[in-house]
Amino acid sequence: MRKYYLDDGNKILIDDSKPIGSGGEGSVYKLAKNPNILVKIYSDRALERMKVIEPKIKAMVSKKPGLLDYNGLTIIAWPSYVVYDENKRFVGYVMRRVQANNQLSHVITPGLQKAKFPSITWYDRLVIAINLAKVMHYLHQNDTVIGDLNTSDFFVYPGFEIGVVDTDSFQVLVNSTLYHCKVFTPDYTPPEVIEEKKRSSIEVKRTPNHDNYGLAILIFQILSMGVHPFSARIKGIPGFDGNAINYNMENEIFPYFTTMNNILPPKNALPFGFFPKHIQELFIRAFDKGAEHRPSADEWVTNLKMVKETAKKCKKNATHYYPAHFQKCPICAREQTKDYDYLVDYFKTISKKYVKYETNDKPIIVDENYVYEETISGKYYTMKGSKKLAFFFNPKMAEKYHFAERVEALIEDIHFKKLNTYISLPEHLIFDHHVVIGYTTQNIEHLTRLQQLLKNTHLGKMKITDRVKMIISRNIAEMFARLEKEKVTVELNQIFVDHDLNPFIPDFVFMSTHDGSLKAMAFQKDEYLPHEYYLALKYQKHLDDIEAEKQRLIEIEKKKIEEQRLKDLELIRSPFDKPLKPKTKPKVEEIKLEIQPVVQKIDFEFEKSNSIWVEKEDEEKIPPIPLEIKYDHLAPSSIRYHLGVIIHHILHDGHPYKGTYKLVTKPISFFVENNWYLHKETIAQAEIQDKTKLVELFPNYYQNTMRKSLTLSDPLKISRPSPREWARVLSRLIFESKQCTTSEFHYHHRSLSKCPVCSLGDHASHPSTRKFVLEYKKGIVHRMLFFNHAFNFFVISALMILLIYVINTAQVQNFNDILVLISFEEKLEIIKSFIGFDKIMEFLNQVYGKLSEWYEIIFGGGQS
Repeated sequence: MRKYYLDDGNKILIDDSKPIGSGGEGSVYKLAKNPNILVKIYSDRALERMKVIEPKIKAMVSKKPGLLDYNGLTIIAWPSYVVYDENKRFVGYVMRRVQANNQLSHVITPGLQKAKFPSITWYDRLVIAINLAKVMHYLHQNDTVIGDLNTSDFFVYPGFEIGVVDTDSFQVLVNSTLYHCKVFTPDYTPPEVIEEKKRSSIEVKRTPNHDNYGLAILIFQILSMGVHPFSARIKGIPGFDGNAINYNMENEIFPYFTTMNNILPPKNALPFGFFPKHIQELFIRAFDKGAEHRPSADEWVTNLKMVKETAKKCKKNATHYYPAHFQKCPICAREQTKDYDYLVDYFKTISKKYVKYETNDKPIIVDENYVYEETISGKYYTMKGSKKLAFFFNPKMAEKYHFAERVEALIEDIHFKKLNTYISLPEHLIFDHHVVIGYTTQNIEHLTRLQQLLKNTHLGKMKITDRVKMIISRNIAEMFARLEKEKVTVELNQIFVDHDLNPFIPDFVFMSTHDGSLKAMAFQKDEYLPHEYYLALKYQKHLDDIEAEKQRLIEIEKKKIEEQRLKDLELIRSPFDKPLKPKTKPKVEEIKLEIQPVVQKIDFEFEKSNSIWVEKEDEEKIPPIPLEIKYDHLAPSSIRYHLGVIIHHILHDGHPYKGTYKLVTKPISFFVENNWYLHKETIAQAEIQDKTKLVELFPNYYQNTMRKSLTLSDPLKISRPSPREWARVLSRLIFESKQCTTSEFHYHHRSLSKCPVCSLGDHASHPSTRKFVLEYKKGIVHRMLFFNHAFNFFVISALMILLIYVINTAQVQNFNDILVLISFEEKLEIIKSFIGFDKIMEFLNQVYGKLSEWYEIIFGGGQS
């Protein structure tokens, strides 16, 4: 036994023979006379390390939360009294004992759960999750943040009540003083806290939103039979070290809701479709990248209670409980196999939940468990008894970008009805508690996001070849012809395509109204700003400078008037008045420093020149007046620039203005502002990015169209190719492209005699590509040679036919008969006389004679 003392001097005895728990901070002992009261005694080393622990414990004792026990069970092991040793030195505190024997990890870990809770049902797990959220909500209401969430600090009673221990690590606010939580468990701590701890040694102020992250992980583990929400199967990720949980948490990748095809939930995971839609949305909000408003503990209580109250009981196995949207027991299926990939598909077949929603027309019933199509701004679902679709906004984006207000304004714009071929138009608004959450629309084809399609090799059974990309580009050009008329434009990431390669824009809420009262939502704005935008900025700056200069001159004039006024007043001033002085700033006397020259004879003298050079003062350079350019993002020229950039993205695998200058990567705006066309080597040391497919691989008419689309020759007369022109150019390009004889994926223009991809590979350098084009592109010389070959073939063929005809029609015994028949000798004499054959031969004989004489002189020793 060992003696300790309380604040009031009362003595307590503890049984120090065997602590019930020990750690790095100290040990926990039972009170000798009451085993349900515990005393935590800190070690000397811990007290020396944690200077602030004494005032923190005293503050916690002074502010006890109300929920210390519940029906005789200790819920929160909060400090009740401060403990001192015989020297009145602080050593620890007294708390109630949490009587539960099983930690929360005994519920979460499958092996421990079978030993400690062998008959636990999924319904019991719901109860545990609700009770956990209730305790956390109560602590948050009392200005307390747990901070270090982990499965060891929560205990589960036999009735599934929750007890909390290690409360001295909590972050508490007492009398405006904040006592920090200085520890954390990585598997339950949000990435922003870990990142802040890496950057600074200053303690991070924890918030309930940080706790909500760990709470969502614990709830997911409880309801998913122990699987961590960030555990995953990861393939082919650079920098992945083998720990999927750490990698996904650090990069904020939720495997159940990600566009990355190489990150999948574990094989033994419970499919995400097991949870009702509203629970799925809570998890997505909790684990979304940069989440600022994670579901609170109270939200979890409300939503989990809804699942608990509607849960179904299996008819075959009384211990099986499951969410109400299933028609058959999913637990039975999971007991037969835990193969995630199989269960994902199977759960879809047995999950049929129809939900009723109010609209501004009449109520609709939506099948929420089958996502018909998913886009950037939300999801499409089928409706019961109708071929139409219900579109629901992404909750996070709807709140951030005010989708409800946008769709109400856009639905009134009649101009969009002319674009119903390409846009999913709302028919009726869907409400939830009088808030717009979506709309109904006509049925649409299944779509694929264009950016995703360009990364794939197939669209269904169709191979994504270069020719397919040309067809998509042509179809987009035809769509832009309609968009231009209605003054509407889109970005590449907003375009989807169906199985017939027709473009479609399903995210109606991103559009702008025709009158400009509602601006379009731009996610990649810098990539679609043309050269005239930067010219307009320069002109606006010029106007601002003029205005600033006017204000400066006005101020100078005001100063002169004031000085003149003072002079006039001085003239009429009475001699008895004090002299008027303008208000001036007090002068600071300047210290005069003089350096006396040192008189000393030094043998040193500068050399002098005969000519005298007079240094000219720099003439003041007057900057040129910028052109008066006005930029309108919905003008035809701006929309056509969008089209050019999109076509370039599709056919050249990159933005036309992503490149380097002097080996340094520059922003897109740098090249656009300078009006540099990076494909051609016209600007020294400027080069388009390496992965971009060069325009030289395409025919000249395409190159000219692309150049006119992206650059300006005359800013005052902007003339870019129209969508119709682009459609004609791309149709011709499709017709003139031919398939490679080696690979079915490769197409190239017929002006190239060889396939560039097969010859150079996928990642050929730009110099080698340009060299290939010079060597294998069919130019004027190639056409002349082709014509020569064709002409020779025709002449020889005609002569052969004539010869055969003569032989078959005339009596010819040998070759001499043919020569006689055609009067060969006579015709030969005519030709000789025509060309002067005798004179030519005489001249050649004379040349030969002269050469023979020189040879004799040089080599034969003769004299001239």
